[in-house]
Order: sequence, then C-alpha cells, then structure tokens
Amino acid sequence: MRWSHVNWPSVGYVSLEDVDGYRDHLARLVLDAPPTVAALASVQWREAEFVAWEPEGDTLRAVLVTRNDEVLDTPEGLWRRWNHARVTLRFGGVALDPPDTEPLDLLAGDVHVLRGELAHVGDAGWELRLLVSPTGEVVIVFVDVAVEVRSVDESVRTDLEARPAHGWHGPLADGWLEWATPAVRAAGHGDVGGLAMALDGFACEPADVDEVDQRWGFAPLHAAAWFDRADAAAVLLTRGARPDLADAEGRTPLVLAEERGARQVAALLADAADGPSHDRDDGTTDEGP
Repeated sequence: MRWSHVNWPSVGYVSLEDVDGYRDHLARLVLDAPPTVAALASVQWREAEFVAWEPEGDTLRAVLVTRNDEVLDTPEGLWRRWNHARVTLRFGGVALDPPDTEPLDLLAGDVHVLRGELAHVGDAGWELRLLVSPTGEVVIVFVDVAVEVRSVDESVRTDLEARPAHGWHGPLADGWLEWATPAVRAAGHGDVGGLAMALDGFACEPADVDEVDQRWGFAPLHAAAWFDRADAAAVLLTRGARPDLADAEGRTPLVLAEERGARQVAALLADAADGPSHDRDDGTTDEGP
C-alpha cells in the first residue's frame, strides 16, 4: 500500500474532507502556489468523470466533467441543485504513474474520481494524485498547468455515464474486498506485509495459503489475480499457493487473470504453470513429498 504526502492511504473509502489536516495543507498550498496551480486546487474532484486523456511526450491534456452539489434554502423548502463544469487541464513537464495509463482505463461509463490530492514535490514541481474507481491510483507529476473551466448541462454527464463499462483490477469500487478474510483482503490490495502477517498468524489464526473465503469463493491467489497484484501473487506462489486451484465458479487464478485483463499476474501464473512442479515452504511439491 502506498501512502500519500499528507498521510492517507491510496486504498480506502476516506474522503478528503475526513482527512485530518488536509484543509490546512490545501489552504497553505493555495497561498504559496502560482495562480494556475491554485486554480487546480479549487477543482472538486469527487465524482468527476474523464472526457479526454491525451498524453503526448511530456505534455498531457485531460478533460473532466465535475459536479458540485448545492443545497438551496428556498421559500418552498430545501432544494438540491447539481452544477456541472467541464474542466480542461493542460499539463507541461509531465511524468505519469503508472506510465502506461491507457485512455481505456479512464474513459468508460463506470469510471469516476473518488478523491484527489495536490502537493508540492520540490524540484520535480507539483503532484496531482487521483484515486480513480475502478482503475486504481493515477499520479500526474507536472511542472506547469493551464486550467479552463466552463459550465455544462447535466445531460453531458448523463452521456458520459452511458459509455460502455470498463470495470477491472482497481481497488474500488469492488467493496466486497473489505469483507473478505485477512489473507484474501491483503492479496487483493497488494499489501504484501499484511499478507505475510495473515499467513503467519500475526494477531490472528494463521491462514492456509490456499484457504478459500467461503463468502466470496476466492483464495488469496484469486484475489491477487482479480486486482492484478503481481507482488502479492509472487509471495503466494513462493509460499506454495496452487495456481490450478479453482474458485467457487470453477476458475483458476490464471483463467481469472485473463478474464480480468490482469496482465502482470497472468504472466506470473503462466510461468508457474509451465514448471514441472511447484515448490512449497515445507519442502514438498504439488507432485508429492
């Protein structure tokens, strides 16, 4: 699990408003930042949807539709109004993480921003960190930015939501993971340390590396495949996890990885399947002692 500059995790359901100290951080940043970066800090990221994602060399053009809900006190009572804006961002001196972020990961009907964080990163410039559901975390490090904001009709957002769904390998909005067993949950989040503690029995009963979560029908290796967590999958394979173990629907981790487009884990599992046997920590193999 990676941690951000203001100490909240990249995986979770915490909003910016709930993070202790973030408002003060943002207020200081807006006072010290150039006007364009201050304008970027004013964007309401939550529930924003991508319209365009166009990286080219060290530049990036990104367009989002944002929503700012207002509750108005009228003579007829309280009334909620949705204000929508088209935000066009042009970044210069850009470095992306992950560097191979594809438009497909962002331009689908089920993709939206859960929260955003802006921070100064010294000589490298500025960093905009977005948690995008269900894609994962996208980080834009940049030197300069131009921001253009225009009001749009609510129908623009409705059209964006009608795009084909993408729905794969990100930490959210697959909320079932939060209710899984510790080993499955850690594998799904790619939390290698938490996975080791779950398997070794730290603060809980030791978990079998192939123990299937009865609620969801997944073993830890299936969860790693579902979310394309290569580091967690490597740990599980080292500890003797069976790459041929079927989930509740009869799918092996490799089949699941291929269905989900989890390329990193699929490659690991394909290599494991090519081997004549799979070593376990106790000195045995899948072929027997």
